[in-house]
Amino acid sequence: MSNILDAIRIFLVNLHPLWVYLFLSIAGLFVYWRGCTETRKDRSSIFDTFIISIVLGLLMGRVSFLSINWSEYGRYAWYFLPYERYGDTVYMFRLLPWRLFRIWDGGLTIFVAMVTFVLILTLLVLFSRKWKWYQLFFPIYFSMSSMLGLSFIYLGIIESYKGWIIRGLLLVFLPLIFWSISKILLLVIKNGVKRRKFLVYIGVLIVTLSTVYISYEYLSDSVSTFELVSVILLLLWTAVMDIYTFIEINKPNVEIEKVSSVRAVDIEINQPIRIKK
Repeated sequence: MSNILDAIRIFLVNLHPLWVYLFLSIAGLFVYWRGCTETRKDRSSIFDTFIISIVLGLLMGRVSFLSINWSEYGRYAWYFLPYERYGDTVYMFRLLPWRLFRIWDGGLTIFVAMVTFVLILTLLVLFSRKWKWYQLFFPIYFSMSSMLGLSFIYLGIIESYKGWIIRGLLLVFLPLIFWSISKILLLVIKNGVKRRKFLVYIGVLIVTLSTVYISYEYLSDSVSTFELVSVILLLLWTAVMDIYTFIEINKPNVEIEKVSSVRAVDIEINQPIRIKK
C-alpha cells in the first residue's frame, strides 16, 4: 500500500499545476452540472455561469497569493518585455510584471479562490439567470466542496499528511451522501412536496455543518488575512442562504389564471352564403 501511495505522490509532484487546476475545475463542473440537470436547467447557461465564476475565483486566488507572498516577488526587476534572451537561451515571464501571471507555478490561495467562486456563482444564479435558489443552493455548494476536498487530497498526498487526505475525502463524499439521501427519500416519501422540503432541510443541515467544519479547520491554524476574510464570508454566505432557502421552499405556490374580459360569442348563420363569381 505504501508503494502505491509513493508512486501516486511522485506522479502528482511531477504533474504540472495547470493540469491540477483543470482537473479540479472539471470535477467541480461535473458536480454543478449534475445538480442543475436534475432541475432541467439550460446547459449553455450552466457552463457559462460556472466558467465565469471559476475564472474569477482563480484570479482572486492568484491575487491573494501574490499579496501574501509579495516579499518574494518584490525582489525581481521590472522589464517591459515578457522574455529575456541570454545567448541562445530565452527565458519567459521571469521578471515583473510578467512573473505575476505565472499561475502555472502553482501560486494560488485555493480557499480564497473557492469562496470567490461561490459568491460570484451565487450572484449570477440569482440576478442574471434568476433561477430558484433552493434548486441551485446544493449544486453550487457541493461543487465548491468537491474542488476544495480534492485540493486537500492533492496537498495531503504531496506533503505525506494523512490528516489533509481524510479531510478532503469527507468533503468529496458530501455530494454522494446528499444524492444517496435523495434516492432513499424517493422510495420512502411518496408526496413530492413533502419529499422536496425534507430533502432541502437535510441539505441545509449538511451545508451548515460542513461549513462550520471547514471554518474550524482553517481557524485552528495560522491563516492569512485573505483566508480569514474568506472564512467570515463563507460563514455569512451560508447563514444568509440558509435563511433564504427556508423562505423560498416554504413560499406558497400561487397560480394566477388570466381570464379574458371578452366573452366568446357564438354566431349562428341560418342563411346560406352565396359567393358571386
